[in-house]
Formats: sequence, structure tokens, C-alpha cells
Amino acid sequence: MRNAVGMGLSVLYVLAVLGASSLLARRGMGEEGTRKLVHIALGGWWVVAALFFTSPWWAAALPAAFIVVNALAWRKQKLAFMARGEGEDTPGTVYYAVSLTLLALFSFGIGAPYVGALGVFCMAFGDGFAAVLGKRFGRRALPGAGGGKSLVGTAVMFAASFASCAGVLLAAGSAGWQGAVPSFAAAAGAGTAAGGAGLAAGVVGLVLLVSLGLAALAAFLEAASPAGLDNLSVPLGVTGLYAALFLPATGYAPLLAGLLLSGAVALAALRLGLLTVPGTLGAVGVGTLAFAFGGWPLWLLLMWFFGSSNVASRLMRRVRGARAGEKRGGSRKLRQVLANSVPFLACAAAYAATGEAWFLIVSAGALAASTADTWASEIGTYSRKPPVSIVTRRPMQRGLSGGVSPLGLAATVVGAATSAFLAMFLFHAFGFAVPTGPEAFLFIIACGVAGSVVDSFLGALLQAKYRAPGEAGADTGDRARGGNVSGGAAGTGVAVRACALAGAGAAALGDGSLGDAALAEGDGALVEAAPARGAAGYTLVSGYAWVTNDAVNLLSGVAVVALGLLAALP
Repeated sequence: MRNAVGMGLSVLYVLAVLGASSLLARRGMGEEGTRKLVHIALGGWWVVAALFFTSPWWAAALPAAFIVVNALAWRKQKLAFMARGEGEDTPGTVYYAVSLTLLALFSFGIGAPYVGALGVFCMAFGDGFAAVLGKRFGRRALPGAGGGKSLVGTAVMFAASFASCAGVLLAAGSAGWQGAVPSFAAAAGAGTAAGGAGLAAGVVGLVLLVSLGLAALAAFLEAASPAGLDNLSVPLGVTGLYAALFLPATGYAPLLAGLLLSGAVALAALRLGLLTVPGTLGAVGVGTLAFAFGGWPLWLLLMWFFGSSNVASRLMRRVRGARAGEKRGGSRKLRQVLANSVPFLACAAAYAATGEAWFLIVSAGALAASTADTWASEIGTYSRKPPVSIVTRRPMQRGLSGGVSPLGLAATVVGAATSAFLAMFLFHAFGFAVPTGPEAFLFIIACGVAGSVVDSFLGALLQAKYRAPGEAGADTGDRARGGNVSGGAAGTGVAVRACALAGAGAAALGDGSLGDAALAEGDGALVEAAPARGAAGYTLVSGYAWVTNDAVNLLSGVAVVALGLLAALP
């Protein structure tokens, strides 16, 4: 009954806030004003939730529903009074609801709503008042932040977050910490002054010191997070750090550690332009699960894959200069993150569920394969010798999947070997029960090399390759060689013409010479992805339209895991 009453009051509270904002919008309040009113006022819902909800599922139900509502409203540009003004289009309202949902599940799940209130109030009151006062009084931009951040806004964010955290912690301490006594209070004698009236002076001082630290973190995250991501980074970062540092370690500790570590790395990568916003969110999820399943070894291996690939690419550009035929570049998207992560995460989850050491070894092998393949792609394209097809051994255009070169093969072996060495060192350093002989080390190297080779074969046989409009060898030349040229956008039901590549299992339309001629270097530039719009003039000359580079990466990862498990497990 108490949870049902809480749900009813929560719905009334939210409807009242939205109704007031809509009314003020009709009476002339600007979009930014109504948006921030909703942003600030909805933070007060947490008080209603803390007073009535006893179940994390009841507490999370309403914000979870608003994830869907806000996502639809953002897509369709509804609820104008909640929209971000000044032409900015970010799903900040969706992130807000996601944060409330996750914090409700976590803090009510451990029976300590005050822990979630730390992050919620920093997001609602700190970020809300920072935006309002920063826009009004901020004259000087915050150096290095961008996105309209001001020194005044950041100062307000810090002050409001400090007041929010201090108020929450003082209230929670006076009430007995709701069963989640922080380590600093326990060390100071648990809490209350003589006679039970309020907190002891020493605890109050520690509360203020902790609040300063949390406020500094909130201000930093708000300044560093673009595209509305502060609605995720601030609440989850503040609550996560408090729980990780001051609450007793329990089963959720690995998830918290993975979230904080991965969030910090992903946010830095986003600021450096290495990840898109969806890619950043995906990277945080992958890193969190990697740490939860495999601890420091798998997480550090994942960081090695991501960091070394970017360093290798930038180093080769500096040493030899940029090439027009580079295969990759730009920020990594969500599908790229998942394509390289799902196979190894599946093995890591199996290890966490069973404790079988070879699942951990195969998981490391899958990461070694991703590292080796990425090194081969990023470094091999700078080879002075032109690449050749891994199937036909004939010359290919630089940067296309399926091409191999001596430099790329060397990068494959080095990438696999360094990953294997790091994996075995980390497993033993952190006390993981894995095989101690050379078999596991060589097994990871074999997985890395095999994964890169399988990726090249799949890229040559299956991955789509297009000729851009007007390039040499297009249309008329293809017809002269017996090809069946289809005119139409790739991926929209066009008839796919597969080239026969020396015994490939694909459907052959010709004698195999079409694929080699079309893919040869100097026969007109090819691309591996037609543009989403205006692709009518692009001609598919090899592979299948639905097989992208990400699909090849995923398939090769699955193949490595399957072969590795067959070889390793009895």
C-alpha cells in the first residue's frame, strides 16, 4: 500500500511540474526558462520517493516510463517547454530519466535513498541553477570547456552541489544513515553527539569535507560533458564515487568501479574526438561489464586495445603522413564499439558464471584478435608495397578490406603478441587461476593472428565495396567485362552483384576477373560504404550490401571465440 501511495503522489507531482511549465510557456516564458524549471523541480520528486517507496522497482517505475516518453518527445520535437533552446538538439531529457532510473534501482536496492539523492540533487539543483545564473551573469567563458560554459556557471554549480551534498549527508547522518553508514562516520564513532542530538562535531567536519570533494567532481563533470551528457555523468559520477569510496564493499562494487573508470576514459575520449556520443555510452557499458566480469585484467586489456589502436594510427600518420586510402578514421560509433566487444564480453560472462579459466583465456584471445586486426588496418595501409588480396594474391587498392601487406602482417603478429604478454602478466599479477605454462600464452597469440586473418578473408569475400559515380572502370567498363551492374542505392533492395574471388563461395557473375580488376589499385577509387543519402550513383562491385566492416569485425570475433572454445574446452 505504501508503494502504491508513493506512485500516486509521484504521478501527481510530476504532472503538476509539467503542467506549471506548460502554463508558464503559454504565458511567455522562454524555452530555456521552462526547461530549467522542469529540470530543477523534478529533483524534488526524490523527496517523495524517499518518504514512500520501499521497493527499488516501484521507485524506478516512473522514471523508467519517462525514458520512453522523453525519447519519443525528443524524436518528434514535442513538449516544447522541455526543449533545449538556441538550436541545440540533445537527448538531455532522456539522460535525465535514465539517471533517475539507475539511481533509484541502486540506492533503494541497498536501502539508502540518500545515496541516490547526492547525485540527483547535484544534477537537478546544481546544474539547473548553474545554467540559469551562468547565462544571466556569466561574462567570461570557462577556459577549455566550450559549449557555452562560463566561470560564473561553474562556480554556481560547485556552490549548489556543495550545499546539496552537505544537506543530504547531514540529514542522513542525523537519521542514522538509513543502514548505509559511510566509512568516515563509522571511523569517527558512528555519529551522534552526546545525548543523541545531531551529529558529533568531528563527523560534521568530515561531512563538509566530503561534500567539497563531491561538489568539485560535479562541477568538473558538468563542465567537461558535452551534448547533454552532464545529465548522466554528474548524478552517476557523484553517487558512484561516494558509494565506491565510503560505503562497505558488496557485490555491486565491481560494477561501480567499472562504471567510474570507464566513464572517465570514455569522457576523455569523447573530448578528444575519438568517440561519438552513442559510442561513448556504449564504451562505458562495455567497460563496466568487462570490469564486473573479468576485473582489472580484462578492463586493462580493453583499454590496451582502444588506446594502442589510436596511438598506432596517429603515430603512423606523424611518421609517414596521411594517405588518401586510409581505411579508418574519425570518431568510433556505437556499432563499431559493439562489433569489437560482444564476442569477448560473451566469453567473459561465461567465465563469471562458471569460473572456468579457459573462458577467460578465450576472452583475452578475442581482444587480442581485435587488437591485431586494428593494428594491421591502421599500420598496414602505410606499407610502401601495395597490398594484395588475401584470396587471389593480386594487387588491391590501399585501405580496402581483404588486402594484406608485409607491414600489416607484421603489425598483426606484434599486436597479438603484446596482447598475449599483457594478458598473462595481468592474470598472474592479480591472482587469477589461469594455466601457467606457455600453452595459454601461445593460444592467445594464435587467437589474435587467426582473428585478423579471418577478418581479412571475410573482408575479401563478403564485405561490400562500391565504385563512386564517375570513377574509372564504372558501369560501361564493368559491362564490357560481363558484369551485371545494378543502378540503385545500396542497402535498399538493389540487386547485389557478387564478384567471384578465386574460389569464393559467393555467387559468381563472371569468371573472377571482374573482382580483381575492380579492386586493383589505380583502377578508380573504391569505397566500402555508400553515403546514406545520394547513393544512387554508387555501384556495388564486390561483396554484399549488408556486409559492412562492422559486420565483418563481429563475424570474425564470433569465429575466433567459437574456434577457441572448440580448441580449449574438453
